[in-house]
Amino acid sequence: MPERFETLIRKHEDAIVRAWADRIYAESRIGLQTQLSYEQLVDHLPDMLRELSRLIDRGSDELEILETVRRLRSFAQVRFYQGALVDEVARELILFRQVLEDFLWREAFAVTEDDCRRLRGALRRLGRFVDEMLVQTLLIYAASLRPPVETRSSVWPPPRRRRTDRPFSGD
Repeated sequence: MPERFETLIRKHEDAIVRAWADRIYAESRIGLQTQLSYEQLVDHLPDMLRELSRLIDRGSDELEILETVRRLRSFAQVRFYQGALVDEVARELILFRQVLEDFLWREAFAVTEDDCRRLRGALRRLGRFVDEMLVQTLLIYAASLRPPVETRSSVWPPPRRRRTDRPFSGD
């Protein structure tokens, strides 16, 4: 089991990206491979891998995962403007999770009880990360397609302030 997942993932980043791209190209329910160049397809992966490995190494809680994924929401915005359908982006993220789960099971094979705990924690954080990426993708698509859609976490896009909405500066 590696001391740091960041080191392990960085060392194998090219192989992870290639494995993910191969799955994308093999997936018949995704049309991204005909719409985007290889560079456009994989452009976001290094950032996602770097952030995810940092979250795993720090043992981050759900709040930190949520805050990190919110910073990565530009991925969904870019895909929307590239013409990807929401189900294609969802499948893209699901394949990301599958590739990383396979990688972690293969490379971080647990030998001791402590290793098993670390691997279980890493897989749990990976799952939460991808789940939150899916939520953010839905929010971006809902916001981009108008009318505004209310969600439990916010109204997206936020309402714009009008001049009459300013607080009253009383007597």
